[in-house]
Amino acid sequence: MRYSSLGDVVLTNPVLDQLEKAYPKAEIFYATKDRFASVVEFHPAVTRVIPLAGGGLILFLKHLSEIKSLQPTIVLDLHNSLRTRLIRLFLKKAVVSVYEKEAVQRRLIVKKLRVEPSLHTVHKYLKALEPLGILSSSPIRCQVHVSEISREFAENYFNRHPQWKGKWIVGLGPGATWRTKQWLPEYYAKLASRWGQNQKAQLLWFGSDKEVDLIRSIQSQMTVPASERGLCLAGELNLEQSSALLGLCQTFVGSDSGLIHLASGRGVPVTVIYGSTTPALGFEPWGKHQVAQVESLDCRPCDVHGKNACPLGHFKCMKDLTVDLVEKKVGLLTGNKG
Repeated sequence: MRYSSLGDVVLTNPVLDQLEKAYPKAEIFYATKDRFASVVEFHPAVTRVIPLAGGGLILFLKHLSEIKSLQPTIVLDLHNSLRTRLIRLFLKKAVVSVYEKEAVQRRLIVKKLRVEPSLHTVHKYLKALEPLGILSSSPIRCQVHVSEISREFAENYFNRHPQWKGKWIVGLGPGATWRTKQWLPEYYAKLASRWGQNQKAQLLWFGSDKEVDLIRSIQSQMTVPASERGLCLAGELNLEQSSALLGLCQTFVGSDSGLIHLASGRGVPVTVIYGSTTPALGFEPWGKHQVAQVESLDCRPCDVHGKNACPLGHFKCMKDLTVDLVEKKVGLLTGNKG
């Protein structure tokens, strides 16, 4: 069970790999919110996803009934929330293992009372397998699988744009749930303009329908012709289609958010931009990546998840994160010197 959010669900994929190795003949069901189902439903270990469609008591009871009808022998709770604790109450015959969030430890990092970083989320998930006698074997990968239909969709999408052939395909995800995790739009515009003009890049802007205005605002500030400002895919594709298309990008740049993990899970080298959060909280992308952040800023991290505004009012964690620094980090991944 893992119901949210996007990045958290992505990072459970290594657990599915280990379960498949330990129980090759088992039926494995995954309970999550319906909008995240595609992140795990095409993993070869997963028999079926049990989606939770929306909120409210009636839908929850229906969801609970479906889980109970399976009569599971093992329950792996990778969320450890009120919802999952309630579900566990009705599954008393099952062997239950629960992941440890290290919530206290992460809060101590925020309060500057702990220096040691939190264990990476992937390792915390894998530790929940140990009471079942499953010790993780290397290599530990985090791969998001997509359906053949979506793979063909992505390939056809590129084939419909022959002008992209030979270009550097760059994915960008400027959005984030919390404002203090979003790099400044004018900085994104400056970086994207450089690539559009000098690198012969094809820019693909990813996000939800809530981030369309943000992307349009960034594009309007770019100093290149409209044809070089990239394609806004936010709100145009469903999550599975976005996942498939991400897999064809050559690099991805974005906030500390779900999209960065999805891109990484599709095998794309990513540059993650950190503002109010830090890698010490245990949520770095698992695959090949670079971290872009303002070093030695004593107020970071200011929250475990992020905030809607800088608590101190200066927002230096993003204002002082220069375009040159981010471009340099991307160059370390791709060999592009700018």
